[in-house]
Amino acid sequence: MGGICIGCTMPGFPDKFMPFMDPPPGATVSSNISGLYGHVIRTLRTITQHTANKEPRWRHRRPEITTGYRPIHYGND
Repeated sequence: MGGICIGCTMPGFPDKFMPFMDPPPGATVSSNISGLYGHVIRTLRTITQHTANKEPRWRHRRPEITTGYRPIHYGND
């Protein structure tokens, strides 16, 4: 299949090659940290969805044309 040989068909495979099948050191810690990180990111994305992702007031379905531009008048108008 093009994969790297890990010797699974060799005699005594799980015994001689057991370190390959054991979880790496620190795997539990990194899994827990990445789960916590994911929870924090999901919370921040939820806050962003409720605060920053809003339609501007000038975008509507009424017949008049409006924009977000408010001109500044100088002088006597």
